[in-house]
Amino acid sequence: MGVYRARGLTNGYLPEAAFLHLAPTAMGYVDLEAPLALKHPAPESAGSECRDALVMVRLHGEPLAIIHIDAPLEQISAAILSTGIWDSCAEAIRSHCKHFACREAPRNAEELVAGLVASGAGCAGARHASDGASVTVVIPTCGRPQKLARCLRTVSELDRDNFDVVVVDNRPNIPGTRDVVSAFTEHLSVRYVAEPRPGSSVARNRGLSEASSEFVAFADDDVLVDPGWLGWLLDPFTDPAVRAVAGMILPLELQTESQKRLEQYAGFSKGVTTHKYDLTEHRARNRLLYPYWGGMFGSGASMAFRRTEILSIGGFDPALGAGSPARAGADIEAFTAAILRGGQVVYQPRAVSWHEHTRDPNALRRTLFDYGAGFTAVLTKYLIHDVRFLPALARSVPLAVVNRRKRGSTPSSRLPQTLARVERHGMLRGPWLYARSRRWARKLALGDVIERR
Repeated sequence: MGVYRARGLTNGYLPEAAFLHLAPTAMGYVDLEAPLALKHPAPESAGSECRDALVMVRLHGEPLAIIHIDAPLEQISAAILSTGIWDSCAEAIRSHCKHFACREAPRNAEELVAGLVASGAGCAGARHASDGASVTVVIPTCGRPQKLARCLRTVSELDRDNFDVVVVDNRPNIPGTRDVVSAFTEHLSVRYVAEPRPGSSVARNRGLSEASSEFVAFADDDVLVDPGWLGWLLDPFTDPAVRAVAGMILPLELQTESQKRLEQYAGFSKGVTTHKYDLTEHRARNRLLYPYWGGMFGSGASMAFRRTEILSIGGFDPALGAGSPARAGADIEAFTAAILRGGQVVYQPRAVSWHEHTRDPNALRRTLFDYGAGFTAVLTKYLIHDVRFLPALARSVPLAVVNRRKRGSTPSSRLPQTLARVERHGMLRGPWLYARSRRWARKLALGDVIERR
């Protein structure tokens, strides 16, 4: 037993060792300021027969690492946790304590067990600077009242008061959603809005139109948010250059092969390090097609915008995204649009949420097809409408060659051929689906915003 020394990380920046087998892996977290114990975002999803565990390690609200514990869940004791955390995070713990001057750094693994409580007034790094901002949380949903109820329960436990919630029902013909929202009105400032016109972009835009706050945050109905999620999601906006922020999204559970495959190849987390993206100082020159394909930025399941900024680009493109013929890409494209207009996008790992990946193999194949189609649909849009796209494409050719050679040398990081073909098929269909989606959006009067710059 011990901590795997993984050969690498998944696309979700999780230790690859947990994905070299298909047995269930537990998901959990440890807050080092408390007595050492492994906690689960949803205890009912922890699984009783997990072969190993992935653990997010935090200190005073700062994620330090995500580590792999090579032990069955029922055998993971405080001693095993402390050894694994110290082996992987000792330097990060020392750095945190020194940077924030919050306490004397621990000297060994044994000192982790009792908890690293901050001294004096506490740790400055545990306090975000966004408490005075007005914000609306928009949650689109599509006939999944049980998932929505679980999501709203965690939203009701957020560690701030001055926010309101708009639930946009994109399948109002399916009963149950309005009743769920009504059940939370005593705990939340929450409103129900029916939006029968299809598409995630349409639902998000409807929620946006209902907001009058300075900021608008978005969460999907199949996520659970951490109590500090909203405060940390808004924290980077203290810099006026920041137009959009994406949070860290970890898998709620990894109990099935489908859940592991999705996380391994299309994980939503982008690691525990804060990143900034723009067209100047924080340009990601080593990333393909930057900034036109923004998978590095984060995901629409956890994001926030300045309301005036997202309105100025026309909201989310209804010709992209789930529910449209183009299948995906609207949230990622909104990040790209913010950067192209001279703004900055921040990936904020302190804003933690947990996403319930599909257990259904057929749903996994549909998801991979959708991601492939959304990828080339977004590129097709910018090929048509942005003269800066072709130079970015030319700059990406050498990077693509290098990346292909790296992938070829690490077969464990590749999709099984059956799933890879599904993804490639989506990519090939993406341009045609985008053209079809534009016609679809216009026909249904969904508020075409294709001409954004």
